[in-house]
Amino acid sequence: MSAGNTATASMECEVLSGGVALVEFSQAHKQNPFSRARMRELAQLMFDLDGNDEVGCVVLYGGPGRSFGAGGDFHEVSEFSGGDEVDAWIDDITDLYSAIAGISKPVVAAIDGYAIGVGLQIALCCDVRIGSRASKLVMPEFRVGIACNFGGYMLETVVGRSVMQEMLYTCAEWPADRALADRLLHEVAPGEALLERALEHGRRIAAYTAAAVRSTRSRVNGPFVQGLRRIREEGKRSHRTAFSAGEAQQRMRRVIGKD
Repeated sequence: MSAGNTATASMECEVLSGGVALVEFSQAHKQNPFSRARMRELAQLMFDLDGNDEVGCVVLYGGPGRSFGAGGDFHEVSEFSGGDEVDAWIDDITDLYSAIAGISKPVVAAIDGYAIGVGLQIALCCDVRIGSRASKLVMPEFRVGIACNFGGYMLETVVGRSVMQEMLYTCAEWPADRALADRLLHEVAPGEALLERALEHGRRIAAYTAAAVRSTRSRVNGPFVQGLRRIREEGKRSHRTAFSAGEAQQRMRRVIGKD
């Protein structure tokens, strides 16, 4: 990938001065749900950016006035029956998370609005998480009726067991101040300053010696990525069981107004 603008079916990427690649999830619903196709697009984009020597850091952003990511695409997932489609979905999820956490370039999340389920898990794969004052972080899998293998692992690894337990078993929203106190966010910025603060972090990281940063990221993220890959088969079994019961699909259809 060369410097300049790049667009996929559901997101845009621009390599800015200072070695920062800005990825905007800009071609979807305002809340930015993640379909399987969208997850594959983002995973491939991460690999493309990893191979671009002009890029020293990647910033992920939901786009102006959009949430960072409101979970999986319920229009798609609510049609699951608990069969092979679940395995394919989990493969896409695992591949996406492994790509974000596993490339050699550090990744900054600029979080406005909601980061729910898959959206929050994408953020937890990033090295720096900047939230706006309007950001709300939620891990609602149990309320929706599905397993939370990846979310539980990520939360315990990133912020600790106590916060993980409370987020999983309450399914509550973590507003910006609470997310900052629990270290789900590293910084909270006013909404109008969110993207610029994320880009500032990105430019600072990109200015470091590339060989030092990339070899260190591989080392510190290696065990995290290995854990994600170990969860792949466990996640398939858990989600097949949940979707086979049928309740998750009913709840999702109510959320999107199909029931």
